[in-house]
Amino acid sequence: MKRLENFDNEYLFVLPKTFIEKLITTPITSNLYLTNLGFFPNAEYHYVSREHGAEEWIIIFCTGGSGSATINHVRYQLHQYSLIILPPGVKQVYQASENDPWDIYWLHFTGKLATDYPNIFTDKPFFIDHIQSNEVDTIMRYFWLMIKTYIPGFTYNRSLYTSQLLGLMLVELSLNTGKISNGVQGSPYVDTAISYIYDKIDEPIRLDTIAQHLEISSSYLSRIFKSITGKSVNQYITQLKMERATYYLSYTNITIQQIADRLGYTDSYYFSRVFKKEYAVSPKHYRERLA
Repeated sequence: MKRLENFDNEYLFVLPKTFIEKLITTPITSNLYLTNLGFFPNAEYHYVSREHGAEEWIIIFCTGGSGSATINHVRYQLHQYSLIILPPGVKQVYQASENDPWDIYWLHFTGKLATDYPNIFTDKPFFIDHIQSNEVDTIMRYFWLMIKTYIPGFTYNRSLYTSQLLGLMLVELSLNTGKISNGVQGSPYVDTAISYIYDKIDEPIRLDTIAQHLEISSSYLSRIFKSITGKSVNQYITQLKMERATYYLSYTNITIQQIADRLGYTDSYYFSRVFKKEYAVSPKHYRERLA
């Protein structure tokens, strides 16, 4: 039961050919522009096969679950926070895992200057096995902003804006190739702890579990974490989970119970209390204010 699209709570934007023709003939947007954009959560049976590839470059950013991309008979495994950029005109097959289907942001883009970003554009895929720490939120934010921009419809100004966001994202990737500093320096233990928190953000996370993973004591981890970040481990985890909750509330239709479940809270009422403490409104009222 292979599917190209039509997933629950998906976002899918395909720019009309007549609109793309306007972008091609306008000097600024002709340099770099999107043609397709989307977000597929829990994309069960997702499968795409192109014998001769696509006409555009394709970015796939996996934020949950897993899948694979096979490009010219070379297979790349994607898991949470993997990213791949596929070059145009090459045989490609990409698909969600059967047992753990992926959540992916994706887009197609092209333009006269599309290949001018260093470290990315060759005849081979650009692959990051695991994007680090706050680069995850940076890349995710660019995708959400592009999606949010096109929700009301397609206009030239909106496409100009999305092309600039795309350019920023490509520069981010070309400069750092998945190794953006998380802004926290002074201890490899803290760096690793933050990376671990991002990896497990959709699960219950405990201080002692992180300390055990790092093979250090909980008290030592607490001390160095707060001295470097200014927050306790639990404060950092809660803040990150609530930030992720705002994404779900703003850009998906999943229920508050489902959001709580995704973020590792077994009790949705407790999740709501934590959210209200962080944002001064309940998740329900937060979503209603956006309507």
